[in-house]
Amino acid sequence: MKDKLWKPMVNGDGAALTITRKLPGLVGLVLLALGAAGFGGAAKADYKLCNKTSYALSASLGFVEEENLLTRGWWRLRPGECKTVISADVQPGRYYVYAEAIPGHRGDLKTWSGETPLCVQNDSLFTLRDQSVCKEDPQRTRDFNAVDVTGEDGGNYTTDFTDENNYTTYQAQIAGVQRLLSDVGFDIGTIDGQLGATTKSALRQYRRSRGLGQDGVVDNQVIDALITEANNEDAKLGFFFCNETMLPVWAAFAQPADGSEGYRSSGWWLLDSGSCAKVRRGALTAEPYYVYGIMQAEDQELTLAGGDTQFCVAAVQFDARSDIACEESGFDTARFRRIDTGGEKAWTFVFRAEQFNQDLVQQADQPAPEPAPAQ
Repeated sequence: MKDKLWKPMVNGDGAALTITRKLPGLVGLVLLALGAAGFGGAAKADYKLCNKTSYALSASLGFVEEENLLTRGWWRLRPGECKTVISADVQPGRYYVYAEAIPGHRGDLKTWSGETPLCVQNDSLFTLRDQSVCKEDPQRTRDFNAVDVTGEDGGNYTTDFTDENNYTTYQAQIAGVQRLLSDVGFDIGTIDGQLGATTKSALRQYRRSRGLGQDGVVDNQVIDALITEANNEDAKLGFFFCNETMLPVWAAFAQPADGSEGYRSSGWWLLDSGSCAKVRRGALTAEPYYVYGIMQAEDQELTLAGGDTQFCVAAVQFDARSDIACEESGFDTARFRRIDTGGEKAWTFVFRAEQFNQDLVQQADQPAPEPAPAQ
C-alpha cells in the first residue's frame, strides 16, 4: 500500500518547536496507541520512503521494537529517490514518519511532519530507544506523522513525501537538480521538473566547473555533489552559539520576526561545555540580534550579564513574539544582550564564565530594561 505525505510545513529560521506536554506521559499514550493499532501479528513487509519533492530530504522513522518505542534516522533522500528503511521482521501497526529539507536549501526550513513529538539526534545517524532524552534537550524533538499499516496492505508499504506539484519520481529528480543548482548560484529559470535548455546549460556549466564531466546528465554523482556544496555554503551562514564555560548553558535567542514588524524570542538550546549550535539559518540581516543564557552552577542558576532589552521566555521550550504582553500570555521576561553584527552574514556568540560572574543583586538595581524593539 502507498501513503502520500504531505504538503510541507514551513518553519521560520531558527524556529523552536513548542512542547506543551511532558514527554514521558506522551510516550505512554503513544505505546497504548501502538498496542491498539494491532502490533502482534507476524507479517513480512518492506517499508519504503519516496521523495517526490524538489528538495533533498533527511527522513526519520519511529516504530515499536521489543516493546520499546524506537526512532531511527537520518536517511538522506535525494529528490526522486525511494529507499527501503525496513526490510525484514516488520509487523502491522502504527509507525511515525518525519522529514525535513537539508539545510543547504535556501529559504525557510520546510518539514513534512505531524502532531506526535518524538526524539532524534540532531546532527548524525541515530537509533534511539529512550525517548526520555528530550526532557534534557528539547531541541532534539521533531513532530512526527502517524501512519497506520494493516495486515491487508500486502506486505509492502510506501510513504511518499509530496508537495503541491505532485511530481513523478523523475520530475522530482529534475526539479531537485534545478533547486540545488539555484541554491549554489546557477540560473535555471523556473523550477518545473522539466529538463529544458536552460537547465541543461546550467548543469553542463556546473559539471565542467566542478570536474564532473562535460555533459548535462542528471545522475547521483552530480546530485550528491550539489547537496554537499549547498550544505557547505549554508554552514558558513547564520547565527551560532558556543559554550566555552565548564558548565552547561541554557541559551535563548531573539531575532527579527519573519515577514512582519517586531522580534520573536525562542529557546532553549542546551549547550554542554565545549559544544556549539546554530540558532538561525541563512545570511544575517543588518538588524541587531539578542542573546540570553543561564549557566547551571551547582545549586544556583547564573544569568548572562549585560542584558538591556526585555523579551518573553518560559520555563519550557518556547517561541514568542515581541508584540504580546508576556505575563498575560503565560510567559516570564528576561533581559537579553544586544548583538550588532555589523552587516556580517554569520556571527558566533561565545558564552564564557566571566559573562555570568555578575552580582545578581546589582542587576536588579539597574534601570528598567528597554522594551523589545520593533522593526
